Amino acid sequence: MHRNATAIPLIRPCISVELPSLHAIERLYAAASQPPPLSEKAEVAALFARLYGYNSARADVAAVTAHLDGELVGFAYGHPWEWDKETDPWSQQLQACLGEEAAALIEGSFSVLLLAVHPSSGQRGVGTELLEMLMAHSGARTHWLQTTDADSPAQRLYRRQGYRKLGHGPEAPDGRPGLVLVHTIA
Repeated sequence: MHRNATAIPLIRPCISVELPSLHAIERLYAAASQPPPLSEKAEVAALFARLYGYNSARADVAAVTAHLDGELVGFAYGHPWEWDKETDPWSQQLQACLGEEAAALIEGSFSVLLLAVHPSSGQRGVGTELLEMLMAHSGARTHWLQTTDADSPAQRLYRRQGYRKLGHGPEAPDGRPGLVLVHTIA
């Protein structure tokens, strides 16, 4: 994917009928997570695509896309978080890892489940704009996410946007601890 360095991606919220395909999300995540420091394998991209497929069926999912020349170059999505509705094993493990006090801080918040930017559009503010637009579109005061606990462009973006450490959640697919970050709009 070779891009004109001055071309600007079109970034906008999308409605459920416009959500990208699972295949598009898998390709984007694979490209975004392959370079160091993540260096994730193709199986991880397939896992995130399956999770996206499961979550995108929810009526309350919010998503933002970035397209350049008709191709998906960035994507972020999430949904409101209520512990009594999150009954899957990963969510239960997250709650146990965080502990009662920290888990209570994200009750009723918005969970940013995925933010991915193709390397060809990296370092151009696309991730920042996707995250800001998703947070605004969510309507929530508190947002949280889990990322790999490693110095990465994504983690630096979250910190610049005011996300702070809440605790550690389940391990990331690569076996590293999952870092849970939270952001509250004042």
